[in-house]
Amino acid sequence: MYIGKLAKLTGCTPKAIRLYEELGLFAAPQRQGRYRIYAPYHVDLVRLIRIAQAAGFRLAELGALLATKQREQRFPLELAQVGIQAKRLQVQAQVAELHALDARLVELGQEATRLFSEQSPQQCSH
Repeated sequence: MYIGKLAKLTGCTPKAIRLYEELGLFAAPQRQGRYRIYAPYHVDLVRLIRIAQAAGFRLAELGALLATKQREQRFPLELAQVGIQAKRLQVQAQVAELHALDARLVELGQEATRLFSEQSPQQCSH
C-alpha cells in the first residue's frame, strides 16, 4: 500500500510516517519506483507508535524497543512491559505531586478566607 493509504488507516499524516522511518522506528519499506510500498504490519506498527505517544512516550523512548524488534525479528514484549511500567511509575509520581499541589491550594484558599473574610476597613489597606 502507498503512504496515503497507510496514513488513512492509521489516522497519521504522511509526514509523521516519514519521520518514524527517518528516526529508525521501522525499516524503510520496499519501493516501487519512487513510491514507498508499505506492508500490513506497518499499519500495526504505526498504530502502536501513536498509542504509545498518546500514553506519554516520546519517539526517542520508542527507538530502543523498535530497534530490538527489527534485530530479533519479533516484538520484544518483555522490554515493552518494562518501559510501560517505568512510564507508569513516572505518571504516579506526577499524580502525587499534583495531589500535594492541590492540597497546598486548598490550604491557601482557607488561609485567604480566614485572613480576609469579613474585613474591616482597616484590614483592606494591608
